[in-house]
Amino acid sequence: MFENKSALSLDTSSWAKESLEKTEVLTTSLNTSTANRSSAGTLENEPLFPQMPTDSLPTLPPVGSSNPNPNPYLTSAAIVPDFNGDGKTDKMWVNVQTGEILVRLMNGTQIVEQASLGQYDLKTWSYKTADFNSDNKTDFLLRNEQTGENVVVLMDGTKVASFLTLDRVDPGWSANIGDFNGDRKTDIFWHNGQTGQNAIWQMDGTTVTSATILETTDVALTATIVDFDGNGKSDIFWRNNTSGENTAWFMDGSEATKYDLQAQDASWTTTLGDFNGDYKTDILWRNTASGENKIWTMNGVFVTEGTVNTLGADWNAKIGDFNSDGKTDIFWHNATTGENTAWLMDGTNVSSEAFLPSNSPGLTASLGDFNGDGKTDVYWRDQQGSADKIWNMDGTLATEAAIADADKLTPEWYTA
Repeated sequence: MFENKSALSLDTSSWAKESLEKTEVLTTSLNTSTANRSSAGTLENEPLFPQMPTDSLPTLPPVGSSNPNPNPYLTSAAIVPDFNGDGKTDKMWVNVQTGEILVRLMNGTQIVEQASLGQYDLKTWSYKTADFNSDNKTDFLLRNEQTGENVVVLMDGTKVASFLTLDRVDPGWSANIGDFNGDRKTDIFWHNGQTGQNAIWQMDGTTVTSATILETTDVALTATIVDFDGNGKSDIFWRNNTSGENTAWFMDGSEATKYDLQAQDASWTTTLGDFNGDYKTDILWRNTASGENKIWTMNGVFVTEGTVNTLGADWNAKIGDFNSDGKTDIFWHNATTGENTAWLMDGTNVSSEAFLPSNSPGLTASLGDFNGDGKTDVYWRDQQGSADKIWNMDGTLATEAAIADADKLTPEWYTA
């Protein structure tokens, strides 16, 4: 598929064969949720394990989305789980004891529908959320980290609409999702952390339309998918976490135009957002040593930097939009004290800052718009007591609603 096929070839050594033997056989197949079995292939005896996604995918606002929020960070099905395309954030759960995967369609705290996707080998499979066919319904890219197998799964609500096994890619490579040609269909960016090799697969649903080897980079560089110029085509932000150097690749399909950005020393970490609502990826920089915070609003290679308040190392940041103005805000949670605060953002300025109710430090927060009003809500997971609840947000006002007792999940269930 590539001009340099050896670059992404599967290792057929004895190690790979041993890995295949060790891979657990699927105990419950996708038959439990499949509506239309794809003629492209079968997943029987194929273990599929999703892990929590880590990276965001900025795109233009999704066509046909019923969510009133204009910002794609909060409405794109490739970023926020929305399996039925109703504009309301859904939940996916993993049972760490049995390997079972559960999809729940949400309407506020109400579970509209749920289905098991089966039990999977949790030691080998990872996933990325995506929208490969641009139907505003979340899909999956599943990857076997030991064997190099890859599967695209197209979802329709709680059902698997179709799936296809793609070419194997050597386990040294990792996958990220983006939209590099701006067709609103998820593409795959491949990076080999051992060799620095890079490649892009441009996708049309379950079909790889083109596969291109890119320039090899220093192995010290970490890639993050962004859209710094807001043209709907994903770019690549390269950061050297040791030296602090930063570089941007502005992408047009598989063509890259490269620019250096200002370096930031290794104590600074990044969170992506769109703080001025121009559909261009911005960066929240947080200094893990000093607690300092600053924001870069991006316009291509042009950076406007603004310093915001300092918060101690116990505070963790997540991105949402609590007032539905299309500008991402910052939700802060103190994992030690249980304190919470929200910053409503206007570019590099904090337009409003409010402390929210405190809760148990043991609770973990995940953000999404569960009732579809265009305002980000906070889902609180009580991992030990299973007394989950949702804060329905209206600016900095939080209204709490509990998940029904009948829908509680025991402590072995985890969610993003």
